[in-house]
Amino acid sequence: MPRRAFVTVVTRNYAHFAQAMLQSCREHHPDCDLFVCYADRPPQSWSETVFGTNVLYGDQLNIKDWHRFCFQHTPFELSCALKPFVIAEVLHRGYDEVIYLDGDMALYGPLSEVFQALEHDSIVITPHLLRPLPVDGQRPHEGAFLVSGAYNAGFFAVRASDSAAEFLQWWQQMCLHQCIVDLAASLFVDQKWLELVPGMFDRVRILRNPGYNAGHWSLSQFAISELDQGNELRIKSEKQFQSAVAIGGVPLVLFHFSGMTPDRPREYLRSQTRTTLRANPPLERLVSQYHERLVAVGLKTCTEWGCEFDSLSDGTSVHRTWREAVRRNHRRLNNIQNPFDVAANPDLLSRFAALEPNAHRWRRDWQLQRVKERGLSGQVRRTTHQLKRAFKGLRLPWHAA
Repeated sequence: MPRRAFVTVVTRNYAHFAQAMLQSCREHHPDCDLFVCYADRPPQSWSETVFGTNVLYGDQLNIKDWHRFCFQHTPFELSCALKPFVIAEVLHRGYDEVIYLDGDMALYGPLSEVFQALEHDSIVITPHLLRPLPVDGQRPHEGAFLVSGAYNAGFFAVRASDSAAEFLQWWQQMCLHQCIVDLAASLFVDQKWLELVPGMFDRVRILRNPGYNAGHWSLSQFAISELDQGNELRIKSEKQFQSAVAIGGVPLVLFHFSGMTPDRPREYLRSQTRTTLRANPPLERLVSQYHERLVAVGLKTCTEWGCEFDSLSDGTSVHRTWREAVRRNHRRLNNIQNPFDVAANPDLLSRFAALEPNAHRWRRDWQLQRVKERGLSGQVRRTTHQLKRAFKGLRLPWHAA
């Protein structure tokens, strides 16, 4: 039997997501090994809740200029950028088949079709869209996926092969400096690069089962309903029915809770306008169950940690222009090995400050935002913010008294 592993990547403040997801993997694939890679490091008091989980850390992946690599990315971008490096490391450890799953996913049945696909193909990916969307002025529209990517990078699978090795090596190079959210430049983290994969590499399987890697985008394409276990869709293994949900007429196996804010689960689906949780009782139940699992594995504790790479060593929050300056290897920062380390670079903050006035010119999306902010609506927002701050300042003495 092939050696198989499930892998995820998170920052420490999303450790609860990883625990919940890996629990579901253990339930349906007890013979597979589990890996979680932390971009930063949880406190020493933290222990994995899923027995047998192997822990990796981003700084163990032999990424050149590690601190600069981390600094140039937001926590979200960093988790995405690490994916091809982590998968390559796990394959290097002798695994034959590796499944990557984002932390905010839940497995409701065995990934039988994925492993069947890996018997013949080397790379498995899933598209966001399996059919045209209604032309009704609602969100999402096909145009959204021209921006964010045709394939969802929250799930992919690889088999140890020359084709997979070439794919991962190429993807690593793309993610070194171009795994950012810059929609004006057609960049959306690691995900947008997947559009090139079917044309560039051999033995790529596009898995078209709506029950695999379903998400909020699926609801504009397929109906979601309670699964009738007595009909022709019945599957012998009772575990396959754990969700008791069908999507597009097939059992839901893997759901991606992308866009869900853990402390506000009722707001899930806010990114689209065609339906609501209340109109989808089966999904409403899954969201509630998923939230309960997140709470049980440490949602409150992990969220309070924050991400290590959100601030400098003195506690100063990292500004987006500073990240971009490092990503661009700006000449003012060339001799700084660790942009987080204020003690080793006493003039670090002044260097960053000197770059800020003209930083908006570096990116088209920032230029567009600047134009918007300098308009009338931007002036109104700034004035409102200033008034709120002034009013707050007036209230503080009264409150103290």
